[in-house]
Amino acid sequence: MRNTTQRTEILKFLRSKRHHCSAVQIYDAVREIIPNISLGTVYRNLGNLLEQGEIVSVEAVDKCIYYDGFTEDHAHFVCSGCKEIYDFPIEPENRSSIHKAGFEVASERVIYYGKCAKCKSADK
Repeated sequence: MRNTTQRTEILKFLRSKRHHCSAVQIYDAVREIIPNISLGTVYRNLGNLLEQGEIVSVEAVDKCIYYDGFTEDHAHFVCSGCKEIYDFPIEPENRSSIHKAGFEVASERVIYYGKCAKCKSADK
C-alpha cells in the first residue's frame, strides 16, 4: 500500500484526537490541509487504514461508524443517550479466562452499549 499525503494526513488527524470521529468530521478537518480531497478518498483511505490495523471503527447506536486512531487494546462504551463513545481498558481477567479455555486470540473488540452515568441520572 502506497503511503499518500491523504492517508498520512487522515492518520495524523485521527491519532491527534482522543475522541472518535465520523468520516465527514475527518473529511472536514483534512480538507483544511488538502482542500481538493474528496469524501470518497477519505472513505477509501479509512477502509485501507482499517484493513492494516492502523485505526479501529466503532458503530454507534445511530448506526454511524466512528473511527479511532488509538489502537492499543481497549474497550468502547457507546451511550444511547448522548451518543458519546468512551474508551475503557480491557480487564486482564477476561483474557486470562479465554487463554485458560484453550483459545488463542488474534485480536479482540469489545463494545458495550447502554447509558453513561450522566444520561442515566438525567432519566431519574
